Amino acid sequence: MISDTIDTADKLQTALLLAEVFVAGLEKSTPYQNFEQKFQEWGLEKGWGDTAETCRETLNFLSEVLQAPDPINMEKFFSRVPSVFSIVIFSIHGYFGQEKVLGLPDTGGQVVYILDQVRALEEELLQRIKRQGLNVTPKILVLTRLIPDAKGTKCNVELEPVEHTKHSSILRVPFKTDDGKDLRQWVSRFDIYPYLERYAQDSSVKILDILEGKPDMVIGNYTDGNLVASLLSSKLGVTQGTIAHALEKTKYDDSDVKWREMDHKYHFSCQFTADMIAMNTSDFIIASTYQEIAGSKDKPGQYESHYAFTMPGLCRYATGVNVFDPKFNIAAPGADQSVYFPFTQKQARLTDLHPQIEELLYSKEDNDEHLGYLGDRSKPIIFSMARLDKVKNITGLVEWYGENRKLRDLVNLVIVGGLLEPSQSNDREEIEEINKMHSLMDKYQLKGQIRWIKAQTERVRNGELYRCIADTRGAFVQVKKNSNTVKHETQALTM
Repeated sequence: MISDTIDTADKLQTALLLAEVFVAGLEKSTPYQNFEQKFQEWGLEKGWGDTAETCRETLNFLSEVLQAPDPINMEKFFSRVPSVFSIVIFSIHGYFGQEKVLGLPDTGGQVVYILDQVRALEEELLQRIKRQGLNVTPKILVLTRLIPDAKGTKCNVELEPVEHTKHSSILRVPFKTDDGKDLRQWVSRFDIYPYLERYAQDSSVKILDILEGKPDMVIGNYTDGNLVASLLSSKLGVTQGTIAHALEKTKYDDSDVKWREMDHKYHFSCQFTADMIAMNTSDFIIASTYQEIAGSKDKPGQYESHYAFTMPGLCRYATGVNVFDPKFNIAAPGADQSVYFPFTQKQARLTDLHPQIEELLYSKEDNDEHLGYLGDRSKPIIFSMARLDKVKNITGLVEWYGENRKLRDLVNLVIVGGLLEPSQSNDREEIEEINKMHSLMDKYQLKGQIRWIKAQTERVRNGELYRCIADTRGAFVQVKKNSNTVKHETQALTM
């Protein structure tokens, strides 16, 4: 924004004064190109704004900082400094793709959240670059894992453009085995830690090649993505952001003190260590709610629970993370309103999909896509859609429903989640939950009152499915298991 001719604070203040007086005499909408040469004579380069008005504001912000550097003026000025043009976002586990992936193991709302985030980030970058009077092309890369055995998805494609963007792509980098070969199959998010350090090294080579230099910012998602973002940020010396999505320590009761009992299955020794590294190396952390950070007067927040804890025989954290650190920011996730809109908007309803949804909900026969049937279609529907794992606790909802005879007389239950047969899954938790679903349906003789539909990957149809459930006067429910009770879970993106 300034040339080499300005090498002292006095020269900078003089240039700012001359420029401020000059642009104050111009029409607010005067393009920067009309006075670019004048700015260059004073040692001011591009980046102050695209019009006389935006240039005047930015010049004024810097003048205020030089005279009285308080936080408000600093924030105003730095919001105008053109500093971010390339961003790398890590989302490693599961099947990250734009179609036919939702509902696959370890694959849910996080994928939708990140794709929406990428589109919004690109639009914001383009607007800021234009407002700053620059002609720069932003670049956003979403780094995820390349899975050769992709199960009909595009997770075996190395580079894929992000739909509805011009400058954003998904870059997939494979995990490597000890002998240097690509790991072909999906790996549970709990089992991927041995691969992450090598993955960070391989990713950095690809990133530097595609971006033709270092990114301006890296953002991690979930424990694995946050750890890789920490490694890359440390190596390249760039700004790091962290988005937890879910902190497993707060999901599994006593998972810190009982880590040895669970480590063969969940590897919490690795996961909690990775979470602590990311929290403390990040320049900023994004949470969805205040409660996620600091909780309430009755219950600690997810981050707050990492302040002090012990993993006996392994480590003890006395001051793990400071939840009052200004690096914490709250930005609630939204939903794509072109997909998820109220059922009352009749003219926007996707009626062409209704025959498919009718079959999905009400056909009588079992097949590869659904089990059970609804004998009385006049009843409202209790509906839940989630991954089939212990935390989402779909089986807890089914058991609760099965035990309540009055509720069964009043409403039907529709579940969308997971696969229908244990032989179809490679995920330990999902296999356990599938077996439990079959056991509960038999125990409570739920056929005629329950419809179990396997995970659905068509996002647009899922949106209309929600609205069709609402047409029945139904209700959406999501629960979690905590201390052997079924409780409401804080709602994020349920796709």
